Amino acid sequence: MEEVTTQGLMPYTTRAVGKVCILDLEGEIDLYKSPDVRAELGKIIARKDKAVAINFKLVSYIDSSGLATVIDAFQKTRVYGGKLVLVELAKPVRNVFEVARLDKFFSIFDDEASAVASFGGEGTLKA
Repeated sequence: MEEVTTQGLMPYTTRAVGKVCILDLEGEIDLYKSPDVRAELGKIIARKDKAVAINFKLVSYIDSSGLATVIDAFQKTRVYGGKLVLVELAKPVRNVFEVARLDKFFSIFDDEASAVASFGGEGTLKA
């Protein structure tokens, strides 16, 4: 996996930790950036990666279009038996997920190591 620039707007780094695909996002995930995030997640979904983590460590803001993008990726990942988790949400971003009650819907981890461990060995889901 490699760093990918989508439409020259925002750099995304997709990397592997074991069998877990981690997408690092940064900046504001809003109406203007959501299509780029959706495109990058689409590549991950097309590969049918079973273990996916989105790292929000450098994301300062997310709006409803960003939430919709993440929800869509979550649902598409589940269709083929994959799992998508969220990692290192900054306080303002976590607040948006909590207000929308999506913190009850997603597995959210405070650190990447915990997220990776949640998949079990070799990127498979823990029973």
